[in-house]
Amino acid sequence: MAGRRAAPPSFAAACEAVLAAPDGDHSTDTTLAPVRARTIPEGWAERRDRVVAARFPADVERVLEVGCSVGAFLDQLGTRYDAVGIDDRRPHLRFAAARGGAVVCGRPTAPPVRNVFDGVCTAEFAAARASAVDVCVGAYAALRPGGLAVVVAPTAASGVADSGVETFTGSRYRLERAVDVESEGAVGVDYRVTDRRTGETAVTAERRGVETTTVDGLTAALRTAGFEDVLVVGESDLPDLVVGVGVRPVDTGR
Repeated sequence: MAGRRAAPPSFAAACEAVLAAPDGDHSTDTTLAPVRARTIPEGWAERRDRVVAARFPADVERVLEVGCSVGAFLDQLGTRYDAVGIDDRRPHLRFAAARGGAVVCGRPTAPPVRNVFDGVCTAEFAAARASAVDVCVGAYAALRPGGLAVVVAPTAASGVADSGVETFTGSRYRLERAVDVESEGAVGVDYRVTDRRTGETAVTAERRGVETTTVDGLTAALRTAGFEDVLVVGESDLPDLVVGVGVRPVDTGR
């Protein structure tokens, strides 16, 4: 079922949730989704669009983005293809739907869609949430025979996050976000929210594991999922990432 066109959660609501219960289970997957929408690097979606378009053949029309999150990449794909996004994070899908994207709520590793897509793609932020094999199995399931998958996956946690501090402000609230990319394949994030009217502050934190792979690992994952004509490479302008391509074979009935 397509995602409802409800308004996305607001930055103010995210800040108020932290101030009301700083010890609550806050993350960018849930209450802090508006922060995720603000932290997409400038030009990121356009660059990923070029990576995918360069690998899809000219006759591709229907494309599924696995793990579309807040819809930045899906929005770019929609300028070239009949594009659909799938994700299991409803707060994220509300952003994607507000952009005008066609979205489906469901697990990216088991897409609740028919295998009618000419192309399936996933960016590194989605690939970081599940094993390479599970990501590739999900992509395979959604492709028509002869369809092609493009998977961008991280080889290190630094492929999906940079250590540093950023500040985001609204009319009433200020949120300071400190990111620590840990060497063991995880990202820790501290959030400090300040009510600019009252001076009240609250701090919360989240720690996310990052699933990583290698050229050989993604190659094996694509082949395990059933893909043929597999090719996985690194690209000089995509540090700590690899890009894999595979074709779902056509059943000849032999």
